[in-house]
Amino acid sequence: MAVVGGCALGPGSADGYETRTLTDPVDEAASAVATGTLVVELTVRDRAFATVADTALLDAIGDAGGAQSTLAADVPRDPPLVAARHEAVVAVAQAVAALADARAWVNRTADQDAAEVLDALSSAADALDAAVARAERA
Repeated sequence: MAVVGGCALGPGSADGYETRTLTDPVDEAASAVATGTLVVELTVRDRAFATVADTALLDAIGDAGGAQSTLAADVPRDPPLVAARHEAVVAVAQAVAALADARAWVNRTADQDAAEVLDALSSAADALDAAVARAERA
Protein backbone atom coordinates (compact mmCIF):
# COMPACT_ATOMS: atom_id res chain seq x y z
CA MET A 1 0.00 0.00 0.00
CA ALA A 2 2.86 2.40 0.76
CA VAL A 3 4.16 2.03 -2.79
CA VAL A 4 0.76 2.83 -4.26
CA GLY A 5 0.45 5.83 -1.95
CA GLY A 6 3.81 7.18 -3.07
CA CYS A 7 5.51 6.72 0.29
CA ALA A 8 8.24 4.35 -0.83
CA LEU A 9 11.76 5.54 -1.39
CA GLY A 10 12.73 5.39 -5.02
CA PRO A 11 16.00 5.81 -6.88
CA GLY A 12 15.77 9.61 -6.88
CA SER A 13 15.41 9.83 -3.13
CA ALA A 14 18.17 7.24 -2.64
CA ASP A 15 20.55 9.41 -4.67
CA GLY A 16 19.72 12.42 -2.52
CA TYR A 17 20.26 10.35 0.59
CA GLU A 18 23.74 9.25 -0.50
CA THR A 19 24.69 12.83 -1.31
CA ARG A 20 23.46 13.99 2.10
CA THR A 21 25.50 11.26 3.80
CA LEU A 22 28.52 13.10 2.38
CA THR A 23 27.43 16.71 2.65
CA ASP A 24 25.95 16.63 6.16
CA PRO A 25 29.20 15.58 7.91
CA VAL A 26 31.19 18.03 5.79
CA ASP A 27 28.77 20.79 6.79
CA GLU A 28 29.27 19.78 10.43
CA ALA A 29 33.04 20.07 9.99
CA ALA A 30 32.61 23.44 8.25
CA SER A 31 30.62 24.68 11.22
CA ALA A 32 33.40 23.50 13.53
CA VAL A 33 35.98 25.38 11.44
CA ALA A 34 33.83 28.52 11.53
CA THR A 35 33.67 28.21 15.31
CA GLY A 36 37.44 27.72 15.48
CA THR A 37 38.04 30.75 13.31
CA LEU A 38 35.81 32.90 15.51
CA VAL A 39 37.54 31.65 18.65
CA VAL A 40 40.99 32.48 17.27
CA GLU A 41 39.85 35.91 16.09
CA LEU A 42 38.36 36.68 19.51
CA THR A 43 41.51 35.47 21.22
CA VAL A 44 43.67 37.68 19.00
CA ARG A 45 41.56 40.68 20.09
CA ASP A 46 41.76 39.65 23.76
CA ARG A 47 37.99 39.05 23.77
CA ALA A 48 38.09 35.43 24.95
CA PHE A 49 39.53 33.79 28.02
CA ALA A 50 42.05 31.08 27.22
CA THR A 51 40.06 28.42 29.07
CA VAL A 52 36.87 29.29 27.20
CA ALA A 53 38.72 29.34 23.88
CA ASP A 54 40.34 25.99 24.68
CA THR A 55 37.00 24.41 25.53
CA ALA A 56 35.32 25.80 22.42
CA LEU A 57 38.13 24.48 20.23
CA LEU A 58 38.04 21.10 21.94
CA ASP A 59 34.30 20.90 21.20
CA ALA A 60 34.94 21.94 17.58
CA ILE A 61 37.59 19.22 17.26
CA GLY A 62 35.07 16.71 18.61
CA ASP A 63 32.47 17.82 16.06
CA ALA A 64 34.91 17.63 13.17
CA GLY A 65 36.24 14.30 14.45
CA GLY A 66 32.70 12.93 14.54
CA ALA A 67 32.21 14.06 10.96
CA GLN A 68 35.46 12.33 10.04
CA SER A 69 34.27 9.06 11.60
CA THR A 70 30.94 9.28 9.81
CA LEU A 71 32.60 9.81 6.45
CA ALA A 72 35.17 7.08 7.03
CA ALA A 73 32.41 4.57 7.77
CA ASP A 74 30.37 5.53 4.70
CA VAL A 75 30.53 3.22 1.68
CA PRO A 76 28.92 4.90 -1.34
CA ARG A 77 27.89 2.63 -4.21
CA ASP A 78 28.23 5.12 -7.03
CA PRO A 79 31.81 5.70 -8.35
CA PRO A 80 31.43 9.51 -8.50
CA LEU A 81 30.29 9.48 -4.88
CA VAL A 82 33.25 7.28 -3.94
CA ALA A 83 35.59 9.96 -5.31
CA ALA A 84 33.57 12.69 -3.61
CA ARG A 85 33.75 10.77 -0.32
CA HIS A 86 37.52 10.56 -0.62
CA GLU A 87 37.77 14.33 -1.14
CA ALA A 88 35.45 14.88 1.82
CA VAL A 89 37.52 12.61 4.09
CA VAL A 90 40.71 14.49 3.15
CA ALA A 91 39.05 17.90 3.64
CA VAL A 92 37.65 16.95 7.04
CA ALA A 93 41.05 15.59 8.11
CA GLN A 94 42.55 18.95 7.11
CA ALA A 95 39.90 20.67 9.23
CA VAL A 96 40.67 18.49 12.26
CA ALA A 97 44.38 19.27 11.92
CA ALA A 98 43.73 23.02 11.57
CA LEU A 99 41.50 22.99 14.65
CA ALA A 100 44.09 21.03 16.63
CA ASP A 101 46.72 23.59 15.62
CA ALA A 102 44.38 26.41 16.65
CA ARG A 103 43.94 24.79 20.05
CA ALA A 104 47.70 24.46 20.43
CA TRP A 105 48.05 28.15 19.52
CA VAL A 106 45.44 29.18 22.09
CA ASN A 107 47.34 27.16 24.68
CA ARG A 108 50.62 28.74 23.57
CA THR A 109 52.23 25.46 22.60
CA ALA A 110 52.27 26.01 18.83
CA ASP A 111 55.13 27.18 16.66
CA GLN A 112 52.64 29.11 14.52
CA ASP A 113 51.45 32.65 14.90
CA ALA A 114 47.81 33.75 14.72
CA ALA A 115 47.99 34.61 11.01
CA GLU A 116 49.24 31.11 10.16
CA VAL A 117 46.54 29.50 12.29
CA LEU A 118 43.84 31.62 10.65
CA ASP A 119 45.25 30.84 7.20
CA ALA A 120 45.13 27.10 7.94
CA LEU A 121 41.53 27.40 9.11
CA SER A 122 40.64 29.37 5.97
CA SER A 123 42.28 26.75 3.76
CA ALA A 124 40.36 24.03 5.59
CA ALA A 125 37.10 25.93 5.06
CA ASP A 126 37.86 26.24 1.34
CA ALA A 127 38.61 22.50 1.08
CA LEU A 128 35.34 21.70 2.84
CA ASP A 129 33.41 23.98 0.47
CA ALA A 130 35.03 22.24 -2.51
CA ALA A 131 34.17 18.82 -1.06
CA VAL A 132 30.50 19.77 -0.69
CA ALA A 133 30.41 21.13 -4.24
CA ARG A 134 31.91 17.92 -5.59
CA ALA A 135 29.46 15.74 -3.65
CA GLU A 136 26.55 17.79 -4.95
CA ARG A 137 27.80 17.38 -8.54
CA ALA A 138 28.29 13.61 -8.17
